Amino acid sequence: MNAMPRVLLVGPRPDPPFYGGVEKGVDLLLGTDLARRTGMRLFNTYRKRDTSRPLRERLRYQIGMIRSLGRDLAEHPVDLVHVKTSTGINFHQNAIYALVARRAGLPVVLQIHDGKMAAFYEASPRWMRAWIRHAFLRATRLLVLSSRWADWIASIAPGARVSVVPNGLGREELMCLTRDRAEARRTQAVFIGTGQEELDREKGLEDLLAVLPEVSRLHPAAVWVLAGLAAPETVQGRLAAAQVPPGNQAGHVRCLGLIDPEQRVKLLQESSILLMPSYYENMPNLLIEAMAGGLGIIATTVGAIPEMVGQGDGAFLLEPGDRQALQAALSEALASPEKVERQGLRNRDAVAREYTMDVVEERLEGIYLEAAGRQLSPAAADRSAPSAAGRDSMARVGFSQTQGGVKP
Repeated sequence: MNAMPRVLLVGPRPDPPFYGGVEKGVDLLLGTDLARRTGMRLFNTYRKRDTSRPLRERLRYQIGMIRSLGRDLAEHPVDLVHVKTSTGINFHQNAIYALVARRAGLPVVLQIHDGKMAAFYEASPRWMRAWIRHAFLRATRLLVLSSRWADWIASIAPGARVSVVPNGLGREELMCLTRDRAEARRTQAVFIGTGQEELDREKGLEDLLAVLPEVSRLHPAAVWVLAGLAAPETVQGRLAAAQVPPGNQAGHVRCLGLIDPEQRVKLLQESSILLMPSYYENMPNLLIEAMAGGLGIIATTVGAIPEMVGQGDGAFLLEPGDRQALQAALSEALASPEKVERQGLRNRDAVAREYTMDVVEERLEGIYLEAAGRQLSPAAADRSAPSAAGRDSMARVGFSQTQGGVKP
């Protein structure tokens, strides 16, 4: 029997526009042919963040959600539950949802999306680390976005059944990012933040602001766009104090607040270099979008980034916090437009081959069938297996020094 199992997807889906990678992934998956063939339904875990909520109210809400999931599984039977999770309290909530599904006798596919998972694990007390490992081990199938994270899971929970399923772009988005591009683009470097000051520091914004004045003096014709800032006027003022010129025809810096998806696509279409000097990442959708758009990349060696850019073939790579290396990479990229263009061509090919929703669907199909105990057809088995290029990449990748050694 190889009929597709019925799937309940547990994850966040707010009203669009989507600003979080998990939220976008949920929406894309629900729109696939795989979702149609599995009769996929969503148990929506989205709730707008509000740190002022009393603890009692939060607990009452979560207890209500757990009961709602139990009722949903009883009233609308499915064959498999797919839970998407990140870190912090979100992980604990989703681990409980997975527990509810297992106690209902259902196989559970647990998917990790957050690049801070290793740091979250390391910072947890011993009893909590045991709970995290338990959640990994009890999942019928544990999904991660890259081979780097699969290696880390193996180091703390060797018995976990791990599969690699990357993030992917939808066909319409892929077409949008690859069309309407001028052949000769101006030298424009873009940084896109989250609209949250703390998260933007983790994206390396402070490192970028520290080196940008000197680089802009060395390359006065370069154009810079810093978008998704929590306080764009404050950042513009800091740069002005450092004698970085504001917007003009010769070379300038534009500082923007949070942008919507259409503005983001437009920025990527008109830019030649993406700046991502992050301290934490998993498999950033922004990077996939920039690669699809044919941009060169300046990024750090965290998460799946080295794997995505071919260990440096598609990017200038540096360690997080290395401002000297960041400044050198910026100068080299601005002085070498031909190299940036070669990176962009390589990156575009890599996305078409490895990071589309077609790839995601093919891998998930095999995982769903196997987890639900259904027969895996030869065609599905072939589609769900990593490509030769993917296997080679997995063999080359080691775990990032930034995430460090992890103790159980």
